[in-house]
Amino acid sequence: MDVLRTYCITLLVFVFAVVTPVAHAGTMSNLYSVELPVNAETQAPTDAQITEGLKQVLVKVSGKRSLNTHPVIRQQLQTPSTFLQQFSFTSRIIAGQNVTRLLLDYNSAAVDHLITQTGVKPLGIQRPTLLVWLVSDQQGYQDFVSADSVEINLLNSTARARGLPIQLPLLDLQDQTAIQVSDVWGLFEDAVQASSIRYRPDAVIAARLQKSNSGVIQLEAIFLTDGKVERLSYSGNAESVLTQMVDTISDQLFNPVVSHDLSYFQSGVAVKVSNINSLSNYVQMTDFLKSLPIVRTLKPERVMGGDVVLRLELDGSEKQLQQAIGVEPRIQAMDQQLDLNGFKILSYRWQG
Repeated sequence: MDVLRTYCITLLVFVFAVVTPVAHAGTMSNLYSVELPVNAETQAPTDAQITEGLKQVLVKVSGKRSLNTHPVIRQQLQTPSTFLQQFSFTSRIIAGQNVTRLLLDYNSAAVDHLITQTGVKPLGIQRPTLLVWLVSDQQGYQDFVSADSVEINLLNSTARARGLPIQLPLLDLQDQTAIQVSDVWGLFEDAVQASSIRYRPDAVIAARLQKSNSGVIQLEAIFLTDGKVERLSYSGNAESVLTQMVDTISDQLFNPVVSHDLSYFQSGVAVKVSNINSLSNYVQMTDFLKSLPIVRTLKPERVMGGDVVLRLELDGSEKQLQQAIGVEPRIQAMDQQLDLNGFKILSYRWQG
């Protein structure tokens, strides 16, 4: 039986590698909008509500949890209504009770400008996608957590709050052949990797939720990205452990493409690379450039769709940089461009 299962997994890996197209990074919508629970409809939202909504939007748009502690942000939070574009209320019956929510929409240009004042560029709507395998024993036996469960609803809401696109496996016949509940429960890396290939995610998390007699939930997981495996462990209630997991993963996935120093932009050679459609592409491309002896430092300046603009400080000339890049088959030289200030940008297309 083990031989047959190993054969099936190997066959699935081969088939999906051949016929499944590479997935692009996930697209997030409603980044500049939030919903807040309220007791009743009012004529207008309070400053406290507008402030809370703006804080949530800043985290989603920037990809950084710590942004709200920046002095520039703290100052602007004193007048939050200047960022509000419109608001509305919605009511619906949930579990027999009337639930009212306040919908707040913020001005995207104003929010983006505020974020750039902190030295961070907005992450954009294209985000790395996380595939989630989740099992639980909270019903007395181990099984995959269903898509309509409380845990998955919590996971989805937490991921939306961080602006992280997540995928859930189909758990169809192909998945059932490739992976068992016991594989996820045991956090077996090989089975998780093999069964995830068909989805082409940027990163994968396999996690188990185990409830103790006291009601405390223990979450154990393996996080797979860019050929690395990291073990995660949290305890608490379902909401807290899932939030901690999503925050940890978001911090790691978003950090390479959002952090930079604005004062750095005026120095170094600008290099634009197109066709960067996943976090894996981004890491491979930047690792290659960093490996060049002529490149002293590299920092991202702008990320928009599949285009990335970098600033490179060199130990040599621009011509030497072009020669060094030219020997790499994964990156193709394109016609040089000019930025808005008329400065030259070296342009390439990633072929990896």
